[in-house]
Amino acid sequence: MGNVKLESFHQDKFQQVLTCWNESLIYDVIDEERFKQLILLDENFDSNLFLLATNEEKVLGFCYGVRRKIPYLERGLEENRGWIVIMGVLPEYQHQGIGTLLCDEVEKRLKDLGTKEITLCAYSPNYFFPGIDKRYQNAIAFFEKRNYVFRNESVSMQRSLWDYHMSNQYKEKLISLEKEGIHIIRYHDEYMLPLLDYLLENFGAGWKRNALIAMQKNEAVDTILLVVNEQNQILGFCMRKIDGNDARFGPFGVSEQLRSKGIGGVLFEYMMQEMKQKGICYLYFLWTDGAAQRFYERHDVKVYRTYQLYRKEV
Repeated sequence: MGNVKLESFHQDKFQQVLTCWNESLIYDVIDEERFKQLILLDENFDSNLFLLATNEEKVLGFCYGVRRKIPYLERGLEENRGWIVIMGVLPEYQHQGIGTLLCDEVEKRLKDLGTKEITLCAYSPNYFFPGIDKRYQNAIAFFEKRNYVFRNESVSMQRSLWDYHMSNQYKEKLISLEKEGIHIIRYHDEYMLPLLDYLLENFGAGWKRNALIAMQKNEAVDTILLVVNEQNQILGFCMRKIDGNDARFGPFGVSEQLRSKGIGGVLFEYMMQEMKQKGICYLYFLWTDGAAQRFYERHDVKVYRTYQLYRKEV
């Protein structure tokens, strides 16, 4: 490794870190603005957990760790938990022990701060992906060698809307629901507080936060659909654009006691129709698995990335 040394992130290395990121993480290239918004301006960012491996001022690799300094919704500080969000080493310097040097030190610093379990990648709210993309086989082998335990797989999914049209099956189901007094409507401010209460009670503070941000940005009318009954009670919800991208779908869900009525399928189809009408010709989301994945596949949504999820006790 020669004269490789470790140092904390500082801004005069910003461009070199971006170069290292984009050359080593070829499926996840990033620009300056996204890096600043999701990392440097994250409320939990700690430069002492974003380590650089350098040689004569050249950045050879980096490893970004996180512990919460600010409570996150109902999860609080998660005092026992830490994350290694992302790491990379320039291709020409890989397999020389630099990744090991970086990861050893970040794990040590996380442990010294009280961390008992380290999760790879899946840090909320500013995560880039839920786990390691299966195409990064060297990274998977690296972390498995370090005793990170495989938990499960998850996927990112997408659907072109160029050819979308609502089928007769879902048109008829929509009519049937309306005859029962169940309607799909666009959000408006009459539902502001009831929606926030509904989301917190049925799906948790993260969903409430997504809707709250849309309301604060005056985007909720354009991005949120509701399912309501004749008494104006909310029965279901879906939205898009949680990261500022018009095509980003989710979250969405229906009250548990109504999930056998097919409301979710109609709501999803309705949202795709709305997006197509707005000229949005593509839909995607970053993380699902299991029964939810099978639901989307029935609506012609396809997997475009597969991840392996890992954790490690320290």
